[in-house]
Amino acid sequence: MRDSTYIAVWEGTDGSGKTTLMRRVAQILFKRGFKVVTHKTPGAMRSGIFAVSYGNSPRISPLSRMLLFLANTVDETDAMVKKIRRATPHFLFIDRYYLCSAVYGLALIKHRRGLQDLPSIVELISLLERIGRSDYLAPDIYLIVDVDEGERLRRLRGKRGREGVLERDTAFQNMVRAIYDEFSRYRPSQVIKLLNESNRLEELADNTASKLVELRAKALSAQEERKLNF
Repeated sequence: MRDSTYIAVWEGTDGSGKTTLMRRVAQILFKRGFKVVTHKTPGAMRSGIFAVSYGNSPRISPLSRMLLFLANTVDETDAMVKKIRRATPHFLFIDRYYLCSAVYGLALIKHRRGLQDLPSIVELISLLERIGRSDYLAPDIYLIVDVDEGERLRRLRGKRGREGVLERDTAFQNMVRAIYDEFSRYRPSQVIKLLNESNRLEELADNTASKLVELRAKALSAQEERKLNF
């Protein structure tokens, strides 16, 4: 937590409905009296614009792409900290963070280069968090959203051509799933996996909002206990 702000990072496959679910959970929490601030990466900062315009070119090395998006997550953190200071929200919802850059980076290197003897997501995230401990916010919880592959592809078709090649590539998205699953096994207490099934948005959003309220209350209690024992 940053002060009393509970930091929740939303991750998942393309077309899983992650952002829609995140927004609905934020609306429910607002109706329950909680203040929620959201932030999306890549954002409007120069590093984010460059990462999208240059890094998404198929001619760019997958490693270069990963590093560009990771650099943007560092830059965006400063904007997130300012939002917390200005708004003092109960929750900060981050729509993709450094975990996403690492997961998609490893998946793309495997997909395009055919390399399998790569560091695990566990090793890579541990390294990033050690060297970036002064630059990153520490997430309290990761919400990793997925959906049945057929439904995922159907949702992408509904975007009317805005989806890219990798978003439509089932083999690549399965690599992404596998890496997220590996991370979930590594940090089970820090991950909530959400299956965003068709026609279940309201139920899932309501249950998720309740769970986040519960987790924040526990985190606040633990924070106060540490202060008393200091």
